Amino acid sequence: MLPIASGNDDRNLIRYVDGGRFDEIMLTGDLTGLNSFLTNAGPNARDNHDLTVLMRAAEAGNLMVVARLLDLGAHPQLTNPHGVTALHIAATAGDDGIIECLINAGAKVDAIDADGRTPLWNAAAHHLPDSAVVDVLLRAGASIKLRDNNGVSPEDML
Repeated sequence: MLPIASGNDDRNLIRYVDGGRFDEIMLTGDLTGLNSFLTNAGPNARDNHDLTVLMRAAEAGNLMVVARLLDLGAHPQLTNPHGVTALHIAATAGDDGIIECLINAGAKVDAIDADGRTPLWNAAAHHLPDSAVVDVLLRAGASIKLRDNNGVSPEDML
């Protein structure tokens, strides 16, 4: 199992991939192409922007690809150099199905990025307080009290 990593400390363990090829797979939903792609790159590969393929799938809102990546061993707790996880990205994108999938796979609901923000903070900032995204995170136990580096909490926005 690869270590949970942030930044460059595991750069030698993660192979970098062509983000354009992954985008093509995302658009077509080609799971056979995904399997072939991951045979060479691995489920925790990163693009040239240091986003894992799981983060890219969460950003694209492709639940089928997110689920497949998790089945193949993608780590939902990996971060980019700014401490952002796939769950942060899914919360910003507003996809409650992907959020549930990531939480069920072990994503930390109160993961904190470099700005001190949690996925719930992102969801509260980008979606209506009564959105399904906020509801899923709250049901999973996300804290409304954690404040970011500017002193703002999700509770302040809800």
